[in-house]
Amino acid sequence: MKNALILALFLVLVSCQSSGNESESGQEFDVQLDTVMIHPGEEILFLNWGLGQAKLTPDKKYLYNFNYQEYSIEKIDLDELKFVRKISLDKEGPNGVGANFRNLEMIGEDRFLFCSYGQDNIVNDQGKKVEQFDLGKLAESSGELEEGDYIQVPLSIGNEGQHFAGMVTNWEKKTAKLVLIDRETNQVTSFPAPEIEKAAKFEIMLNDGEMRMGLGTYRFGKAENGRMIFGTGVGHELYVLEPDTGEFQLVRYASEFLPPGKSGEYPAEVSSQAEMRNVHQKIQSDINFMGPVWDEQKGVFYRISFRMIYDDTQPIPEGRFMREPSGSHVYLTVLDEQFNPIREGKLLAMATYPPFHFAKDGKLWFFENIEDEMGFVRMDISW
Repeated sequence: MKNALILALFLVLVSCQSSGNESESGQEFDVQLDTVMIHPGEEILFLNWGLGQAKLTPDKKYLYNFNYQEYSIEKIDLDELKFVRKISLDKEGPNGVGANFRNLEMIGEDRFLFCSYGQDNIVNDQGKKVEQFDLGKLAESSGELEEGDYIQVPLSIGNEGQHFAGMVTNWEKKTAKLVLIDRETNQVTSFPAPEIEKAAKFEIMLNDGEMRMGLGTYRFGKAENGRMIFGTGVGHELYVLEPDTGEFQLVRYASEFLPPGKSGEYPAEVSSQAEMRNVHQKIQSDINFMGPVWDEQKGVFYRISFRMIYDDTQPIPEGRFMREPSGSHVYLTVLDEQFNPIREGKLLAMATYPPFHFAKDGKLWFFENIEDEMGFVRMDISW
């Protein structure tokens, strides 16, 4: 895996330096690469989820990675590139945070919002539960949540854990909205989010008489450059909250290189696994967008997008429902602080979709599992 990714990145570097002209890949980037390893000490770090539940502190000095197997949080020093310590959590008892983990977010530099189904907790950096509440019940009692509504990615506004911004979706009704939650006054304010509702057009339900299951779409909420940014994988539009304004602003930007979002009409429900696989592959072969990440040194946002590649001649792995992608086309859009495009183009090719990534020290860091140890391929990008 390490060699494959580094080779792909090397090819990007060679191709970017080969010509000064624009091409079908968009404008060119100058990319310098290096790879760093996190020294784990005596620990075996949890990499099974690809850092899918890892969070950065606002200053990006520390990465906190949730270890589901041990129900703990691993603290990683990204400046010293080493494991620091493990924060153990209790599922039950007076310090219990719940057994059905849902989401982990940062509150300031050293506390966490640990969400379980029916239970939200503020936990300190010693693993002690400071407070327990239920954001869903609060929003329901305010009249802002209906049956089937589900709060996703609640982000803390400020360091006190009293104010949150979140995304609310309803699978059955195909609706979505954004909410501001004030725990001090028990008030919830909702905002329409039609661009997030578009994601429901690309969600599929399987009902073959024996199995009923759904495939959703990527939705994200993240704190970057002092803002709360919400969006989906199906379109380039972003909802941006400036915490001091208390309102979400819809951001759109024009691209001469990438489409603004997914296209096509797909059935909401299918009756066979083969049909579901076929529809899902078509949806994923279209454009997908990831959330932007902020580079403090260069004063820009990086936003990755990609298209999956599938080989229908390859078998479906035993025990798996879907066929693994055989590759991907990955693109980069560089945006200024106001989300205006500066540069865009094809960035690299890799065997899977882009992994967990962030910007730090003027570089774009991509997680890489290197022989079951935590590593990062870092890209210093200029244009």
